[in-house]
Amino acid sequence: MNTVRANALKKILIFGGSGLVGSKFIELFDNVLEIESPQAQVVDILNKDQILKVVEEFNPDSVINFAAYTNVEEAENQKDDKNGLAFQINVIGAKNVTEVCKSFDKRLVYISTDYVFDGKKEDVPYNEEDRPNPINWYGQTKYFGEQAVLETGGKNVILRISMPYSPSYEAKLDVARFFLDQLRKGKQVKGIDDQQITPTLVLDIAYALKTLIDHKSEGIYHVSSTDTTTPLDFVKTIAETFHLDYSLIQSMKLDEYNKQKKAKLLKNSTLNPAKFEEEFGEGILHTIEEGLQIFKNQI
Repeated sequence: MNTVRANALKKILIFGGSGLVGSKFIELFDNVLEIESPQAQVVDILNKDQILKVVEEFNPDSVINFAAYTNVEEAENQKDDKNGLAFQINVIGAKNVTEVCKSFDKRLVYISTDYVFDGKKEDVPYNEEDRPNPINWYGQTKYFGEQAVLETGGKNVILRISMPYSPSYEAKLDVARFFLDQLRKGKQVKGIDDQQITPTLVLDIAYALKTLIDHKSEGIYHVSSTDTTTPLDFVKTIAETFHLDYSLIQSMKLDEYNKQKKAKLLKNSTLNPAKFEEEFGEGILHTIEEGLQIFKNQI
């Protein structure tokens, strides 16, 4: 097990700590929290006995479940297959973790996604009261995971996030680093001009998550950038921030993009973080432009 020791009261057990968001959370807070982040081959969330064992032995104050099957396109190939990895990890695994947390009376944070919505809401971002209605299998499995958390009960937070991007994550490129990499190589990029998004700096998500844990919060929260954009304007802002060539950027329509994909992108995938900011104040979350400036300073 990868164990990070610190002289702190809070003990945090993390599943999925090698992913983009989980790894950044550990990197930021390993000096102020005592974190246990077992690798999947050591503790498989599909094995309830293994979860029970690590919760009993480590006795955490809170558990964060970052573990998820996140390949949206591949998940669509598994549609309605309850034996597929997407359903197994995002639903059965989530259910196992939440049931163990309930049995030990442990606080749980379940990381969810904007994909639980259908993208048809007009003009404004989704808030926590909006009814989920996923249109692809990835979103459906994450919504099933949310329902498992809520139905099990206990002290739970469901944290929905949107398009996280990081200044450093070697396993794969996120949307911001993909655009940046293409522009730096002098390659043309296409940005959708009729889709609304809230790409979110991973540091903001990590600090928001720490805040929710510190305040022992419960319920559903949306954490995202504090304003919205289109993919086209996002890549233009990246070009402006890094002083790269605008002429490499072309626009395309969402329908044109979706024709190439089994899993359709949402026309509106924006989240509204107003509830979080009302409870914890401004300053933790940033605008898209501010987030990209921080991204630039750290990359």
